Parts: sequence; C-alpha cells; structure tokens
Amino acid sequence: MKRWAIGIAVILAILAGGAYWLYSSLDFVVKTAIERFGPNIAGVPVTVREVQLSATDGRGTLRGIAIGNPPGYSAPHAVRVGRIAIGFEPASLGRDVVVIRDILVDAPEIAYELKGGSNNLEAIQKNIEAYVKRSGGDGGGGAGSSRPGGRRYLIGRITLRAARVTMTNPLLKGGGITFDLPDVDLRDLGKRSGGVSAAQAARQVTAALVSRIAQKMLTNADLLRRGGVEGALDALRGLIR
Repeated sequence: MKRWAIGIAVILAILAGGAYWLYSSLDFVVKTAIERFGPNIAGVPVTVREVQLSATDGRGTLRGIAIGNPPGYSAPHAVRVGRIAIGFEPASLGRDVVVIRDILVDAPEIAYELKGGSNNLEAIQKNIEAYVKRSGGDGGGGAGSSRPGGRRYLIGRITLRAARVTMTNPLLKGGGITFDLPDVDLRDLGKRSGGVSAAQAARQVTAALVSRIAQKMLTNADLLRRGGVEGALDALRGLIR
C-alpha cells in the first residue's frame, strides 16, 4: 500500500512539473509552433522575434512577425507586423479547443505584388487552401498528430488595424503605390463549427485581406489609374473569389 502511495506521489510530482514547464515555457512553445507550422500552412517563411504570453491574466504580445513571399516575387516579405496583441482564456490552454478572446494585428505593412495575372497574396492564399485540402479540410490530423490540426480555436475577434499596403507591378519598374487600408474585422471564428484549425483561421484572414485590398482599389480612381489594367483585373478577381 505504501509503495502505491509513493508511486502516485511520484506521478503527481511529474505531472505537476510538466504543467509548470508548459506554463512557464509558454512563450517558447508558441514561438516554436509559429515558426514550425507557419511555413507548412502558408508555404512561405514565417518568423517571429519575440513572444510574451501570460497564463495568469490571459494576455500576450507577439513582436517582429515576418511572413515571406512565394518564389518569383521580388519583395523580401509579403507581410511585416511590429506587434500583435492577443487575449485568451488560460483555462482552455490544455483543452482540444482553445478560446481566444481577441487578436489585434497592429499596423501591418503589406506588400501587394502583381505578376503574371496573379499576386503574392493570392499565391499564399492558394498555399493555405492546398494545405487545408491535404489535411482533410480541417487543417490537420488527430490530437496525436505532429500537425497543428489536432488543436482547434474559438476566436471571438480578429482585427487588422491601420494597415499600409504597397502595391507594385512590372509597369511601375520597381516603384510602388502605398495606400492605407480600411480595418479588417472578423468575428466569431469557429463558433458554428466548434472551432477552427490554425489553417482555417489563416484562410479566412487572408481571404478577407485580399477582398479588402480589391475593394479599396476598385473604389479609388487614382489607384486604378496608377495600377493599370493588370491591377484592375487583379482587383476584380480578388473581389469575386
């Protein structure tokens, strides 16, 4: 009986130590996950300089996020973000469905590069779509899979605020047209389906971003004039996708 008690005590100590490591190393775990699974989902390099998350109050900040460009595009990055603020439910971190209250992407810098009847953001969007299809439509395998799809998310709100877009194409000969983008605001991701995978969330955000850029271009005469026929056709394609 005494040996059973000692064995249980050892198991509890190991579990407690593992839980402590998880919560105390949350920043490292999330940074590693972003840089490991991000390129698999988007098909381009994804890096983050710093992650600071608090499992006590459920708030966190990601800094220095960079999303690379697909091969064949000249800009070094498709998206750069100085800061992303996140709010989450700490009690949900150990569950299959993590509850994220809000994500604020603050002042992202977006390169929108037209080329050959397509653009870099559309290429990334296609990469994400292909990943979702390869994963059986839900962005991943089961809970024991090495993919991130075993964990799903309920996301109350995602906001892209004060974005700046630089559009370029071969006609601009290396130059660019920079314009402000109206805020992108998405609500209740995964509410109806019991959660979304990371890939599904990325797909919805990318689609909303491409659509918002298209709307901006088609309602701005100066952008249409300077972007040329290729830019106008690309904007129409982005709006109806």
